[in-house]
Amino acid sequence: MSDQLGEEVPADTAQAWDSVRRVREPLAWALLVIAAIAVLVSAWQLFGLPGAPVPTPPRPVAVVAPVTPGAPVATAPSPVAVVPGAPVPHAPSPVAVTTFGLRASVVAPQFVAGGIFTLPVLSVILVAFAGGLTDRARQVVQTAVSILAVALGLGVVSWLGALGAHVRPGVWFIFDATDLAAMAAALVFTVAVLRSRALRPLTPQLMDFGEGDEDFGEDA
Repeated sequence: MSDQLGEEVPADTAQAWDSVRRVREPLAWALLVIAAIAVLVSAWQLFGLPGAPVPTPPRPVAVVAPVTPGAPVATAPSPVAVVPGAPVPHAPSPVAVTTFGLRASVVAPQFVAGGIFTLPVLSVILVAFAGGLTDRARQVVQTAVSILAVALGLGVVSWLGALGAHVRPGVWFIFDATDLAAMAAALVFTVAVLRSRALRPLTPQLMDFGEGDEDFGEDA
């Protein structure tokens, strides 16, 4: 009786693992579709295509200090009298910010979100490392490489646009550059898997038909 139970347990485990293997590739494609939609929506917002929602740029928050009773209240400076012929002081002109720079400062974090580079890497792991290669593992990895490359390129463009807009604080650019480095690392990993020997396309060996015809004539 115990022998029969011992034989049935591995068989059930193998069947369960086979069912998981059949789901790996559809699940990998679903993860890639989610990542691709996120990249397309972010690009739609970045370039301001028709129908795209208008992002709101971050604005500095004004902090009002509490007024203590009895304390002197600061008043606005009195206007300076202008003497005829004397140079008139001018206030520094504000930095001109383009609309693209404002959009880039808002959309830039979306290209380096955790899901953008985590989902393609997870899809590559599913089709290449979790129980052997699937039938279309190379196509899945190629799609993951394309999504990561587009997201990295648009992330760099939006980072540079936000840098020129002077809307974000300086520390934000450091953290965003760190996320871009993580995106680049994910892209290097997927490219390395794509160029591995296991995923190289099979090149059929070309036969020299001329020599074959000569041999056939000699035999005749």
